[in-house]
Amino acid sequence: MSYQQPQLSGPLQRETDSSDRESLISGHEHGGKSSQSAAVFNVVNSVIGSGIIGLPYSMKQAGFPLGILLLFLVSYITDFSLVLLIKGGALSGTDSYQSLVNKTFGFPGYLLLSTLQFMYPFIAMISYNIITGDTLSKVFQRLPGDYQGNATKEHLVF
Repeated sequence: MSYQQPQLSGPLQRETDSSDRESLISGHEHGGKSSQSAAVFNVVNSVIGSGIIGLPYSMKQAGFPLGILLLFLVSYITDFSLVLLIKGGALSGTDSYQSLVNKTFGFPGYLLLSTLQFMYPFIAMISYNIITGDTLSKVFQRLPGDYQGNATKEHLVF
């Protein structure tokens, strides 16, 4: 399967070389490839986003010394697995996780990966909505001035 660049039309139609065209299509100024600093920023951003929610609870459950030890252990395992993925991609001649899975497990593996990559953020979105709903309902109970926690159903009617 080969990639064909879409033809530009309208106000974007002008004489450009292929690197300019790729830059326009992908929205990146590096010809479709992100820089190492942008990739590091994306990883750090996603880790911080999920860590803010889960890390305090896990540290409370495990205890501080064991929590720190587990944090370092999991970070080492994650780093090792990323190195293996990069080496596997280099050996197979692929440049994305999806194409590595497709080359390794075939089309059924690619379909499973696509389904799981959809389900993970979808379930995360649902859990964020549940957490927000539980938190906001407690905030709205306190708005009418019932600070004793004796809210009745009449207080919750909007």
